[in-house]
Amino acid sequence: MGEFKDRYYKQLEGFRIKKFLGIDAEGFPEFILSKPKYEDVKVAVSSDPEGNSGGFLFIMSENGEEIN
Repeated sequence: MGEFKDRYYKQLEGFRIKKFLGIDAEGFPEFILSKPKYEDVKVAVSSDPEGNSGGFLFIMSENGEEIN
């Protein structure tokens, strides 16, 4: 991953999902994340940086096992 993407995604470290907002009109899953002493942030999951379509999260345990 490039240096820009490393910095971009690392800014979310320490945040926790506070709320799942649902899927917006364009198909993007949206979440509110919170972290003590920081303003809440909203995250929308997209298939690419241009926002061409909604995305999908693979949710798994730390060792890679699927969680249902």
